[in-house]
Amino acid sequence: MKKIYPIILVVLLLLNLSCNHQKQNEEKIKIRGWNILTDHTPTAIKTIKASKNYKVNQLQLSHEICHNLKDVKNQWNRNIVNKLTKKAHQAGIPEVVVWDHALYKLDYYPDRFKLKKSGLLDLDNPKFWKWFKADYRKMLDLIPEVNGIVLTFIETGARVENQHSEILKTPQEKLAALVDSVATVIVNERNLKLYIRSFMDNRAELNNLMQCFKLIKCPDIVVMAKETPHDFFITHPISWWIQDIPFPVIIEFDCTHEFNGQGIVASIFPEIHLKRWKYYQKLPNVIGFSIRTDRFGNTSILGRPSEINLFAVHEATKNPEIKIEDLIERFIAEKYDSAAITYLKPVFEMAPEIILSSFYTLGLNTTKHSSLDFDYRSIYTRHVSGRWMDNPEIFIGHGVNKKFHYWIDIVNHLAPAKLKRAEGANLKGLAEVFENQWIQPEELMDITFLNYVITEKEYGIQLAKDAITEINKAKLFISDSKKFNIIYHTFNRTLMSAKLRKAYAQVYYSRRIWERGEDFQNEKLLALIQQGVEEIRLVSEEMKNYRQKGPVGQYNWVNDADIALKLVSEVEKSNILN
Repeated sequence: MKKIYPIILVVLLLLNLSCNHQKQNEEKIKIRGWNILTDHTPTAIKTIKASKNYKVNQLQLSHEICHNLKDVKNQWNRNIVNKLTKKAHQAGIPEVVVWDHALYKLDYYPDRFKLKKSGLLDLDNPKFWKWFKADYRKMLDLIPEVNGIVLTFIETGARVENQHSEILKTPQEKLAALVDSVATVIVNERNLKLYIRSFMDNRAELNNLMQCFKLIKCPDIVVMAKETPHDFFITHPISWWIQDIPFPVIIEFDCTHEFNGQGIVASIFPEIHLKRWKYYQKLPNVIGFSIRTDRFGNTSILGRPSEINLFAVHEATKNPEIKIEDLIERFIAEKYDSAAITYLKPVFEMAPEIILSSFYTLGLNTTKHSSLDFDYRSIYTRHVSGRWMDNPEIFIGHGVNKKFHYWIDIVNHLAPAKLKRAEGANLKGLAEVFENQWIQPEELMDITFLNYVITEKEYGIQLAKDAITEINKAKLFISDSKKFNIIYHTFNRTLMSAKLRKAYAQVYYSRRIWERGEDFQNEKLLALIQQGVEEIRLVSEEMKNYRQKGPVGQYNWVNDADIALKLVSEVEKSNILN
């Protein structure tokens, strides 16, 4: 018995240390925020009501509600901001902040502050800054209960770094001057909170931003940084520079997944959010998070399977050591029934790979904000995850099981020739790519890469079918029929999307190979085009007739059917099938 006591003491000591660590972490994470983008009032109010369950202490109102502070000059925007602010405060959320972008478009500002020849604002004119601050005071007076603003000051209407100044010599100085001018009113005069968003489009803008931080004089600001560079993609690395920001930081999470189906399909990525938040909350300057909960319309993830994304962030805040397996089981037990864990756990584990093999194509997000679109320029330029990697390679499983170079292999073959030219925005944003001659401005799609794509898409279809099989098995163990219907239809829409995107990819890439000339044309390729066309027709009809088309926001799921049918029409008008 004596030998047992030391073991018990060690266990108790470890438990005590773990509890202390969790308590210290929760104390460090001061801001637990949600962000409402939609102006659909019932959805916004539903979000506010649900916030109690997660102990949310900050609410951001953005996009359709208040994207620019000047929006509150419109009575409708002003009314919804004031209404939701009041509702949030009544629900126990102490801090409500609205979004802003500065500078606004040039035509917003009086001509007397612009240079006659260039039309640019004269930042050296003190009267401009006096007017600028007075304008902020007027706007804030219209929303008196709001507790602060979230300011985006890069990639705005009239970029301040492009305006005229003889005094402010660099882009960084202009950006810092803008922030400090806003802070004079927000922080110094009104004693409100000021958050600045660290958005950047490329590494040059990142450098400007980091230099700007060093020049900002106001000490009482907080930086809000996205969970990934530039935008929210699953294949992106973490934002490694966050640890070097000389201000407190909150991390901006997109748990609705703007580019991955917006919760209308199985946009379920708890592990990626868990890993990212585990990393960020260890950084000494990170003090909280803000989670996007919708993508316009009635697309809130609350009450849907994708709620697990924000559940992951909140649970990891309470327990940074939590494992993904335990997190998924806890979510299923809480939202469905513990008896359903055996069947639903594999479903939640399969979901990420379904999306990554259907809404992505060999690591490229082949969508336009989730909508089906293989010709969207940004897919092959701004949105390529390789831009933010020192070694731009990715391993693709999904039945392909091969490592690819993002540019030499993937973009070079998947991108249309016209989108690989060294000109304009491409040359500015992808200088390193062209310097290394990683891509060539000619059509390189071939049967090898077509086979990779089809293999990946078929992999996603099979996983989606497997997921629905497991969901049907779980039906007996989910007493709430509404919850069962939501998860069933979410995955059934996912299956139809996977089928449609496979058929679309097959036709789209086969057609491009065919159009390379007679040396590439054969009966097998023609059969693939014919098969894909028929599959598009069948799945499109199924989608259009489906009674549970899901919520609608920026992404309208059923519209993908029309996009696919447009490709069919183009192929039929060509001489390929004749």
